Amino acid sequence: MKRTLISLLLAVALLISAVPAFAETAAVDETPYTIHYVSSRNATDAFMLCLEEIVSMYQKTHPNFKMEIEYIPERASFLQKIKILGASNELPDWFDADPDNYIESLANEGYLTDMEELYKELGVNDRFFNISKDYARLNDGRLFLFTWQCNAEYFFYNKEHFAKAGIEKTPETFDEFLTACEKLQQAGFTPITVGDVTGGMFLRYMAFLPFRMQSNKYIEDAVKGVQKFADEPGIKAAEFMQSISKYFPEGFTTSDYDTFVNLFTSGECSMMYNGTWVLQSLVDENMKLKDQFGVFTMPKYTDADVTNQSDYFANSGIGTAILKDSMNDQMKSFMKFLFDNYADLLITKYNSIPSLMPSSTEGVPEIYLKVMDDANKVNTFAKCWDVVIDTSSLDTLNSETVNLALGVTTPQQWAAALDTAIAENNAG
Repeated sequence: MKRTLISLLLAVALLISAVPAFAETAAVDETPYTIHYVSSRNATDAFMLCLEEIVSMYQKTHPNFKMEIEYIPERASFLQKIKILGASNELPDWFDADPDNYIESLANEGYLTDMEELYKELGVNDRFFNISKDYARLNDGRLFLFTWQCNAEYFFYNKEHFAKAGIEKTPETFDEFLTACEKLQQAGFTPITVGDVTGGMFLRYMAFLPFRMQSNKYIEDAVKGVQKFADEPGIKAAEFMQSISKYFPEGFTTSDYDTFVNLFTSGECSMMYNGTWVLQSLVDENMKLKDQFGVFTMPKYTDADVTNQSDYFANSGIGTAILKDSMNDQMKSFMKFLFDNYADLLITKYNSIPSLMPSSTEGVPEIYLKVMDDANKVNTFAKCWDVVIDTSSLDTLNSETVNLALGVTTPQQWAAALDTAIAENNAG
């Protein structure tokens, strides 16, 4: 996983040199064929706009091909729909999913396509970034989801604010991070933008210290009841949340995602923790990171950390499963076309980082090259708490973490509520 982006691109050059940009594939079968896709994304997401354009491209040589996409971006509603369809044996050809227990059970029952086998059959296995495959694997290493993105997560910061507050370098430890927050506040700035508190980004602040202390082992154990949220990593996380909450903007509990980002881009807040999907809001007309913005990665906690500075949140986003019974020659023809065209189109037209390597890095903005290289160097990626925890306990995690940040509950009360929820929802 420590191969550089350049070496990876060289390694796959022979595989893709024969494939022209936006290649057209000869029709396999002219009979009508439709792929039904239930997605948890928004129709305006760059990945979905790119997919729909590729469908239109493919239809030029396959006029009888259709893709019907149902968008259900509200997570709870989406998960409920998928579970209902699964219970009635009516799952769609494609559906979005995380590598959780539900996907593992479907895979064990033989319902899903083995994506690694498909990648090898189509000759694209070596074109996917490591994180784009590894993030979507089950705990036993099997791969039943394909992914659309390659993301790294950073603290974005306002260089002008840092300079006015007398902060000469970006924080390398969480103690330095808290000191920077205090200096920014004293200089008259709101240090950290926070919003969308039921989204995963807010919960990242809870995950930072436990990940440095025990890697992913802590959250994996805690959601099984093997460790407790009342154990040291959980209490340290809760104390950290209360330490930084005084640096959040007023009304953060009611801010949506757009407000969360706008507070940073407008200069009202000095720092924003976010994934690289936000880059479209931070670059200029030449796709360069605007001069006033900089980035730094997750700080370390102590010298006893079990994870390295190159280990942090990097991901490929939610994946997509394909029913095994739906994988025929027509499906494979479209998948090959998708994989041959998606990366170049997404990065050049939709300014987003794909799960596959582009055929060339010529003209790719520096910040995008940095993200791809950084993500590929991650040895251990931090797991998102909202994905690891069972869905029944997620509401408790969300609500109690907000109460913690507001000072309504103590770290000990937060931990007790989580441990009770885990025990009740996973009994038997």
